Amino acid sequence: MPSPIPSPRHCACSDWRLSRRSLVRSGGSLVPVPVEALDGLAAFERDGGLSRRDFLANGVGLLALASSLGGTALEPRRALTAAAAAHAASPEAPVLVSLYLDGGNDGLNTLVPWTSPRYTELRPRVGLAPQSLLPLADTADFAWHPSLPGLAGLYGQGKVAVLPAVDFQNADLSHFNSTEYWRKGIVGHVRDPTGWLGRCIDLTGSPDNPLQAISATWNLDPILLSARNPVATVYEPTEVSYWIEGVGNEEVPLALYRALAGGVARYPARAAAAKAYRDAITVRQRLAPLQAAPPDAPPLAYPDAYLGRALRSLARMLAAGFGTRVAAVAHDGGFDTHEQQPEHHARILAELDGALVAWQADLEARGLADRVLTLVWSEFGRRPADNDSLGTDHGAGGLLLVVGNRANGGIVSEFPGLDVLDPLENLRVTTEFRTVYASLLEQWLAIDSERVLGAVPARLQLVRG
Repeated sequence: MPSPIPSPRHCACSDWRLSRRSLVRSGGSLVPVPVEALDGLAAFERDGGLSRRDFLANGVGLLALASSLGGTALEPRRALTAAAAAHAASPEAPVLVSLYLDGGNDGLNTLVPWTSPRYTELRPRVGLAPQSLLPLADTADFAWHPSLPGLAGLYGQGKVAVLPAVDFQNADLSHFNSTEYWRKGIVGHVRDPTGWLGRCIDLTGSPDNPLQAISATWNLDPILLSARNPVATVYEPTEVSYWIEGVGNEEVPLALYRALAGGVARYPARAAAAKAYRDAITVRQRLAPLQAAPPDAPPLAYPDAYLGRALRSLARMLAAGFGTRVAAVAHDGGFDTHEQQPEHHARILAELDGALVAWQADLEARGLADRVLTLVWSEFGRRPADNDSLGTDHGAGGLLLVVGNRANGGIVSEFPGLDVLDPLENLRVTTEFRTVYASLLEQWLAIDSERVLGAVPARLQLVRG
């Protein structure tokens, strides 16, 4: 059946790039950074983004920058003891990890409703052959993409809760808007820049421990953006250092940063910059033991790619006892599959599969598996009907996964089927994404969801006892 609206391929790809720029902007402007680092925004406007070297060359010199929009001055020694105290007070406290699939994952080719005749009708070009799929033991209606044998195994062990058709009502299919809404936990544009997990840390965290929330990415994930309590951006603990181009001795920039962090600032912007330096020094000192010891070999090898390296780093930091409660990672493989989807989607799903299986095995080996749940999400799904470019365009109703030993395994939300689509020929949304958030806040983190999200009427059982 032909689409009733024009194919959004061109504007959608531009929108995806814009959303990625927005993330960099939020990491460089909403978050207080050293004043010298703002010069790097010129490179952002010129080149379309800030690279790692842009940050380093413009005076940041810190691959970990603890970030918040407020809070009091934080002395390194005080923060070192705060992280240890947070862990000692609640050594078995649960941890929630956000894993973002960048670009809009095709949920209908991830968990395939292969028994529906409409699936083959709607997808003559990108539909998967039934004989290639991986069956689910508890239902004949769905099967996994052939690139997901590890995830299929975890599902078979009851460690994956599957939520099809999750979105917000009347979704506008914009990368920019959808990622903003999902990260903030608020549908609609609001002045509040904080992320829903950042607000969790503001409610339950400490002003003294940046490592209570870790963005294991190169830029702060806005889902962790807080208003009061600090959070940290650490992609690779062993690479956190003080560095200025042309200066080989780490003590030289450290002395400069200490000077910039000290004194009394008369203006809020300078005070925020000084606090960012203090927090960054704190993170560097707290990570020193991980830098001194070589990384231990995980039970299963992680994929040597962005997501695999991020999860391996995060597992080490969780095991170090920093009092971490929430964290964020991302799969930046590009899920915006408007063209030539079959081969590309198979590759990036295989990378996700390898990373998740290695992550769960690593958590088990470290004795953390009962404490960690991972929420796998993307800003939307893809249209049920494929396009002439062997791809799929932006759709509504994405696929969410909750992975971990305590996940309430199985298919836990309603799938609306493919026989009756919405007025724009997209999958009908059966679960609002804030329902998922509220359920995890209350059932896993023991936080009053209304204080984070406002009123959310529905709940799903996502955690088992």
